[in-house]
Amino acid sequence: MASKKSSKVWEYFEKVKDDPKKVKCKLCQQLLSYHTTTTNMAYHLKRLHPQFHDDSSGSTSASAAAPRLTQKKIDLRPPLSEKRKKEITEKIAEFVALDMRPVRIVEGEGFKELLRTLEPGYTVPTRATVMDVVHTKYLSIRSDIYMAIQDCEAVSFTTDIWTSLQMEAYLTVTSHFITGDWRLESFVLETKKIEDSHTADHIARELTEIICEWDIPSSKIVSVVHDNAANMVACTNQLVQQPRWGKMKGVRCAGHTLQLCINSALKQDPICRTVAAARRLVSHFKKSAKATTALQEQQKQQNVPLHKLVQDVVTRWNSVYLMLDRLIEQKGPVSAVLTDESVSKRSDRDLELSTSQWRTAEDIVAVLKPMITLTELFRTTKIIKTTLSDEMDRRWELKGPGLEISVYISAAVLDPRFKKLSFLSDDQRDEAYSVVAELAESLTDRSCQEESDTVDPGPTAPKQDAVMAMLLASDEDEEEQDETSEMKVYLKDFTKCNGGPLEWWKKNEDRYPKLSRVAKRFHSIPSTSMPSERIFSKAGFIANKSRSALFPTNVNKLVFLAHNFRRIRQPQVQ
Repeated sequence: MASKKSSKVWEYFEKVKDDPKKVKCKLCQQLLSYHTTTTNMAYHLKRLHPQFHDDSSGSTSASAAAPRLTQKKIDLRPPLSEKRKKEITEKIAEFVALDMRPVRIVEGEGFKELLRTLEPGYTVPTRATVMDVVHTKYLSIRSDIYMAIQDCEAVSFTTDIWTSLQMEAYLTVTSHFITGDWRLESFVLETKKIEDSHTADHIARELTEIICEWDIPSSKIVSVVHDNAANMVACTNQLVQQPRWGKMKGVRCAGHTLQLCINSALKQDPICRTVAAARRLVSHFKKSAKATTALQEQQKQQNVPLHKLVQDVVTRWNSVYLMLDRLIEQKGPVSAVLTDESVSKRSDRDLELSTSQWRTAEDIVAVLKPMITLTELFRTTKIIKTTLSDEMDRRWELKGPGLEISVYISAAVLDPRFKKLSFLSDDQRDEAYSVVAELAESLTDRSCQEESDTVDPGPTAPKQDAVMAMLLASDEDEEEQDETSEMKVYLKDFTKCNGGPLEWWKKNEDRYPKLSRVAKRFHSIPSTSMPSERIFSKAGFIANKSRSALFPTNVNKLVFLAHNFRRIRQPQVQ
């Protein structure tokens, strides 16, 4: 009789002693069912260890078996430990989260083949297993971020709403705070599906639920940065009235606000007519291949850079600058093409800008350039300069009553580079300094109160000594203390601020312990709502056509990990 182990597959399997109906793979230690045939084992070799699989059947002679055994000795790797398998599975979950890949990638034949080549003894997990690992990592990193927020003194938020390809609305909230060593941190807290209409009431409820889930004390909440959408403005106005949000301030995104200011200025005459004329001129060259070719020839003849004209985009103010700046650069070649009768029709010549329009275009470029580079002051015609100035004062609350509610002024006070507030009157400047000084005192008093609530002073608390010191203090002592108040010393401090405000406060925190508390609050506020908007692009990769069936809770976890994983494991140096 032929041996039961005549099949070649027995070179890679052995029977389990305690269970005759089981066999164990010598390559990966996996157990398989055995029912007198080797079909199951052959399929296992073909699927997971193709380099050892042989389609031929029948008995194996000694001479034929020798090469196979030799190959086995050369290619056979030690069996994977459970620890190693776990490490690979975790890295797959990280790969899915960080590179924003569909979880279903683990079911792809190409991905499986890659893992078979890298680790023949590893079995690719199912989608459910990968999502379990993602969930575990989400909880771990969430715990780390939770502790970091609990340890910080103040936290600000940005928020915005985006729509997925499946036309599902999501609200994303990011947090921003300064650590004990003055490093600015930014983390995504949650990406939440919005079921109802995007009203101020509903958004306010969702935001309140999120900060409650994260257990963020009202005393730490500084601001919510948002765009200028009416529902977002109304939402933050509601939150200001709620005790759960403490003394929170609604802050409008600097980017959106600047866009509105410049758009208002560009709508004034003669600016708007000059921009419209430039737009028609550029459009002519964009639509005419003949004119474009002629423009390239003129550029070569006049030794002008071979640049294409730029068409502006209505929703982007900087595109107006780019369009006019490029048009001014190409003024010579453009004019030459328009006056060339072999290229342009008589009606095309009317597209040429007038002398006054070219001058206006140059003025507009001169004004908008420093708005982009942030290195120059305004320099242009009176009408555009006045409109821009008025719009900025109104939208950023830089003038007029109500300085005590302006976070922009307070933040400027706490920036050593701008603390002089030269754009304000003397009375407004003094009021701004008083507001910050009072906040510094209140934060210090609250901190002392919290410490006294948690620390038992014991039976020998020096209350009588404090009373006697107060009674014996002279008027001169009080005047001297007032003269050396932190705010007055700070305003006279001309220490250079080379590395930015956070670096400056890190070096001078011990000199100004009260003001440094306020600095951490206001410098935690992002200038724009871009942190939330940047999540849209990441979320777009995650909630795409290949993941149309993702549950909202999984969208939240994947967006959360994609943004936070490297930040919490490898803090960024600011």
